[in-house]
Amino acid sequence: MLITKNRRSMFIWVTYAYGTGSEMPWYGSHSFLNEYINKNNCKRIMEIGVFNGDNAKSMVETAIQNSPPQTVEYYGFDYFTDYSSRQVGRKLEKTGCRYRLFEGDTVDTLPEAVGTLPKMDLIFIDGGKSFAEAESDWENSKTLMHDGTAVFVHNIEFSGVRRMVDNIPRDEYQVRIIHTPSDGTIALIEKTSKCRGD
Repeated sequence: MLITKNRRSMFIWVTYAYGTGSEMPWYGSHSFLNEYINKNNCKRIMEIGVFNGDNAKSMVETAIQNSPPQTVEYYGFDYFTDYSSRQVGRKLEKTGCRYRLFEGDTVDTLPEAVGTLPKMDLIFIDGGKSFAEAESDWENSKTLMHDGTAVFVHNIEFSGVRRMVDNIPRDEYQVRIIHTPSDGTIALIEKTSKCRGD
């Protein structure tokens, strides 16, 4: 376990937009992520926007159905304001997976971390909703994609997130928009065959 901290404090979009995180209807585990992890035998998972760690724990528990716990790796980025990294870490420790948690603004922590991280099987972007935040999360996340990586972007109803998704070059990435009744609208991003070298 490694918890990395960045003490830069910023106002969190969840509080600004909805009051408290507990009011958000789509927090918790997401079945579409678990289905993908199970079907594609994902072992390396990265999440931007961890909140209380329930989704992290659910994804890891799904992954270890197909692989030994010690071979599953989870990397989580968040401010860890509403729930501390220690609280989230305790949930992950119970799964037996390997994990690292990065504390602070991903505009700072993600660029610092990407050079030390492996390529991921699945990346879930559910962080800041402004264009600048979403673009930074995407630009850094895409450097951690291998040919089979899936990047899921949550809440593209937000104008900043939607603008980021709209700006992704379609000759390099295949972008599918998924509408779900319980999880909002999601973008699934994968490399095109041209960029995979197929």
